[in-house]
Amino acid sequence: MKKQLKLINLFAMALLFTTLSCKKDDEVPASNPISIQDFEVTIDENPTNGQTIGTAQADGDATPSFSITSQAPSGALSINSSTGELTVANAGLFDFETNPEITATISVSGTDNTGTVTINLNDLDEISAQDVTIALDENPTNGQSIDTIGVDGGGTLSFGISSQTPAGALSIDESTGELTVVDAALFDFETNPVITATISIDNTINTVTAVVTINLNDLDEISAQDLTVAIDENPTDGQVVGSIQVSGNGTLSFTITAQTPAGALNIDAASGELTVADPNLFDFETNPVITADIEVDNSVYTVTATATINLNDVDEVTAQNTDLDIDENPLNGDVVGTLQATGSNLTYSITFQNPAGAFNINQSTGELSVADETLFDFETNPNMLATISVDNGTLSVSANAMVALNDVNEIGEFKYGGVIFWIDPTSNNSSGLVCAVNNQSVSGAVWGCQGINISGTTINIGSGASNTALIEATCTTPGTAADLAANLVLNGFDDWFLPSRDELYEIYLLQNIINPTIIANGGTSLTSNGTYWSSSQQGNSSQNAIFLGISNGSLNGVSKSALLAVRAVRSFTDF
Repeated sequence: MKKQLKLINLFAMALLFTTLSCKKDDEVPASNPISIQDFEVTIDENPTNGQTIGTAQADGDATPSFSITSQAPSGALSINSSTGELTVANAGLFDFETNPEITATISVSGTDNTGTVTINLNDLDEISAQDVTIALDENPTNGQSIDTIGVDGGGTLSFGISSQTPAGALSIDESTGELTVVDAALFDFETNPVITATISIDNTINTVTAVVTINLNDLDEISAQDLTVAIDENPTDGQVVGSIQVSGNGTLSFTITAQTPAGALNIDAASGELTVADPNLFDFETNPVITADIEVDNSVYTVTATATINLNDVDEVTAQNTDLDIDENPLNGDVVGTLQATGSNLTYSITFQNPAGAFNINQSTGELSVADETLFDFETNPNMLATISVDNGTLSVSANAMVALNDVNEIGEFKYGGVIFWIDPTSNNSSGLVCAVNNQSVSGAVWGCQGINISGTTINIGSGASNTALIEATCTTPGTAADLAANLVLNGFDDWFLPSRDELYEIYLLQNIINPTIIANGGTSLTSNGTYWSSSQQGNSSQNAIFLGISNGSLNGVSKSALLAVRAVRSFTDF
């Protein structure tokens, strides 16, 4: 321990002799009293034995003789009887934590007077360190933490290795005192069964040393051989690649700690057998060499081996994910499309499909066709999938055929502002008629134009719009059946009209399909009224127009002044 006396205070003891004499021939001179002044000094704790504290001085003709009559703690101080020099007698007592204050009573011969000495100790940052002896298994890893030097005391500590055997085995953290392995090869029981180091610890005031002794444990060691093999690219899932060969005793455990590409291999933890985990990664064009680091452990010792797998380039089969589309509602056997694949002597099979049972595939060509037409419904399955395996007898690959259904116009669909009830068979499903979901008259409306022959109205599908225009041009009375339809604005559309006879009859024929959609969209059932006006006049009659009985499909003439229900329709196109 470095001990330093920062301040030595010299104190003066004034020994004042006052002599009183009467100058009488018959008197003996009286002894002169001596007075001693008290004093106080402050020094650092932990001085050295013999270190001077100060010197007592006396005034007068007599030669003084100094002595310590008492001190606390006992034995701390010594005094030179002739010179009065005070020194440290027992440095161990100058410890702030035990004796922060040391006192002594000093006397001089020839007087009863005494002086008191008070020594105040400064508290210093002290440190102490213990030697360390540990047992460590041989063959640690570089950077492995061994232990941390324990230090008692304060201040900012600095650690260093002043010597070690063998050289270069250890390093120490200057701030924390943590010991770590620098050269793991030196930690070999057969070569260096004991490793030692002397550690220096400093807090800028004191410096101490500690000895570290590391006794190495002799382990049951194992060794593993690197594995290098060559296999054909595109192996199968789970195919055996090879096994790691190990020499040594104990129960072995095998682990893959790293591999490139990741996820390519599996290893049997007990046997060290390597197998294919992801066949797609065993592609010569992408990963001609696959490597893995294998850790082998026998519960006492751990070693590593490297597996290197060189892939052979072989003739391959390729298949591309293919996007297909087809209109909904095809027929069984209709062709959906063909999976794109390359190679020779290919065989195709469906390994998965959603929905199940939707597709068939031609094993020779890869052509997909409809197996269950009922599943090809846009509203239920707008997107369909088939996973297809392509095999050439040696290699097998998989690809997806993704089939998007085209939404086609269907009777009973709510579109274009109403419910589809007729699709023009010549339009390739692109145009037709929809009816409104509600009636346009609450208590019924007249056909109008009573007594007037509206020349030119017809009964055919497709004539309702022109019929309505003729009626509106001839009869200006508001609130007629044609007028209610022509002035309707519904769901963003304003081109509604009163249906012709045949258009109205189409609604009757398909009401079982139309009506649920009308009700589902908040409309009024067709059967809420029994009779509906058409826009077709009965022949050349100026008195009657044709109406529909919704319950039985009857088409008859009735007076234009009758109050009947009105259900507007409009035409649509989707191009």
